[in-house]
Amino acid sequence: AWGEDCYSGICSLKVAGQQRFREQIPGWNYPVVETPKAGEYRYLRFAWKKPDSSGIMVQLCVSGQDWGRYFAGQNNLGFYPALQVHPEVPREWTVVTRDLFADFGNMPFNLTGFAFASMDGVALFDHVYLGRTIEDLDKITNAAKSWATKTESLSSVQLEQHWKNLASEDATIRLPSLWALGACSRSITSFVSKQVQVPDTQAIERRLKQAVADLDSPRFAVREKASKDLDRFGVTALPYLEEALKAGISQEWRMRLEKLIAKCKAEDGLLTPAQLQTLRAMRVLEASETPEARAFLETLSKSTLEAGLSVEAKAAVERIAKRRKE
Repeated sequence: AWGEDCYSGICSLKVAGQQRFREQIPGWNYPVVETPKAGEYRYLRFAWKKPDSSGIMVQLCVSGQDWGRYFAGQNNLGFYPALQVHPEVPREWTVVTRDLFADFGNMPFNLTGFAFASMDGVALFDHVYLGRTIEDLDKITNAAKSWATKTESLSSVQLEQHWKNLASEDATIRLPSLWALGACSRSITSFVSKQVQVPDTQAIERRLKQAVADLDSPRFAVREKASKDLDRFGVTALPYLEEALKAGISQEWRMRLEKLIAKCKAEDGLLTPAQLQTLRAMRVLEASETPEARAFLETLSKSTLEAGLSVEAKAAVERIAKRRKE
């Protein structure tokens, strides 16, 4: 996540080297069809920028097997099939909108994975959305253009409505509210601090240690509950899981530990709705960039938030510091 240059919001994705890719992204199985209904899509929009070198590419994994590609400039990787969307490399932020259904043979498919390819050097990617219609995508782009308009405060009714909208998986609802909250300099930190609970680190540590021990409980129900609790904590629980993995433990305890550790390291876990809301609240605070917002992010970075979200808070603090220095 690169906070020093982005098309919209607070950061872009910086890729150095050849590419970053995954055929099966957890939670991804998006239907692409000719006439989309709720939960289905047809169009893709993204922004990209390549400060130097001669090519840039994005790749889409179709049903976990085949890849389709869009590139600008030269296809230095030699990956095909690939559709050139522009003969020149985008030296400045350029928005690309594609009809996935038409580009992929006028046949429905499921989008399961994605790849961002720099080919060589550094490439930046941002503003990546699937849409049912071009009009839906325009709502996002138009909101992104005006998000930095600061306002002193919002009413309690506005704050509550925007907070509710943050939970939406529809970006046309969620992102305008995220940016509106981030543009509010006076009341936002006080409001967010009431919504996001800072965990008691010592209490969380005791809870994690107990859950790890419960993986070896004689009762199946207790073992299952412990596995689910640790799964929800994700990478936050990883040090405790690895510490317990030692010689002499029972076979089932070892099996459960190894399964949870593998899931953490593979980054296969999905955030719960509550965890997603916390992450989005961090994005709001980072966009605000006030001293109060930064201080609260620093508090979150030193806590033991589930799913490793404290690391996200630390990264947000570091990005704010870099922008302020510039």
